[in-house]
Amino acid sequence: MNRSTGRTIQLLPLFLIVWTVLNSQTGRPETFQFTAQELANQQATWSPGEVTIRRNRDPQDELVFVLVNPTKRTHAFESPGLLELAIDDQDGPLARPLRVTVAPGESLQIRVGVAQGEREPDPACTTAGECYRFYCPLHRGDNDPGGIIRVIP
Repeated sequence: MNRSTGRTIQLLPLFLIVWTVLNSQTGRPETFQFTAQELANQQATWSPGEVTIRRNRDPQDELVFVLVNPTKRTHAFESPGLLELAIDDQDGPLARPLRVTVAPGESLQIRVGVAQGEREPDPACTTAGECYRFYCPLHRGDNDPGGIIRVIP
């Protein structure tokens, strides 16, 4: 065995480890978990209250939201400007405004996209990019601003 071949064989495990790590990061959707929580006065919220999504990858890459409701009441997760991406058996791919109902003790995993088109800037968004509010429309109080999802480049 010559010296060059021996060195290549020594570097092969390192190459395989690096390739495995890089390959596992591509093509996998970014996943964000939100959990329903009960508040005083029959109100509810989703936590965390703020999420930052960095879109330095292909903007067409998939986002996945995991919605967990450990409470004893049904809650909804709504975020104007975001879309739920679904598959309709008859019509194929479907994008609808993001409003999902989550039953007590249920966990749902949904694919999410960003609506294309003109939007009014959100005054709470002080960073570059877009901001989207989210809340429980079933149990939101008048003074509850909800949470915010920041999508930045």
